[in-house]
Amino acid sequence: MKKALLVLALCPFAALATEPQQPACNAADFFQTQPDLTVGRVVDAGNVELMGERAGCLDTPQDGCHSGDEVEPGSSLVIGSRWNNYYCVQVLPPGKAVVGWAPEQRVMKTGHMADTDFSSWLGQWDGSAGRVLEILAKGDTLHLRMLPSSGKGEGTLIGSAEPTGDELFLGEEPCATRASLQGAKLVVTDNGQCAIGSASPGGVYSSRAAAQRMERMFEGLGNR
Repeated sequence: MKKALLVLALCPFAALATEPQQPACNAADFFQTQPDLTVGRVVDAGNVELMGERAGCLDTPQDGCHSGDEVEPGSSLVIGSRWNNYYCVQVLPPGKAVVGWAPEQRVMKTGHMADTDFSSWLGQWDGSAGRVLEILAKGDTLHLRMLPSSGKGEGTLIGSAEPTGDELFLGEEPCATRASLQGAKLVVTDNGQCAIGSASPGGVYSSRAAAQRMERMFEGLGNR
């Protein structure tokens, strides 16, 4: 009888221990803590007021829950975890790179709408703060390197692997990296053990080849 009472007494604590917790949502480790990141944008009219990390703010309205950051309609985003009716988002350039929770009805995911193939991975990819990634192919294997900020030189190998659809999982111990191909964007997350110099590979990168094709297209239109 005493054993049964002990089990009953412990059950509420076990339930509390396994209760889901609101995910992290901050700029410091955004690309290390957010799974399944997707690029997208803010939709509908009016600015979006982002919510902060304070516990309970996404459950019931409270004073001091807004982070103070507002995002304009049409702003580009990278979209992470969902909690209740909110998504954790980071604003992409040319907007201010702020992080917070945005109402789900104001967020549209667009990252996987574009058609891609094996060749879409290849070339150089430009990120923030002058970071440049390069992806080369040898057979069916992709080799991902971080180049010097000048974009010249051999750079540092992050890892080599065959892609699984639009996903690439790679890294050399202790580093583990995931790259997601989303049209002309490459979204890279890592486990926080992949710093190359003072830079982490985590972030959103734009295809240099796609940008150059767009420039040539506009030049052609201007010459007509």
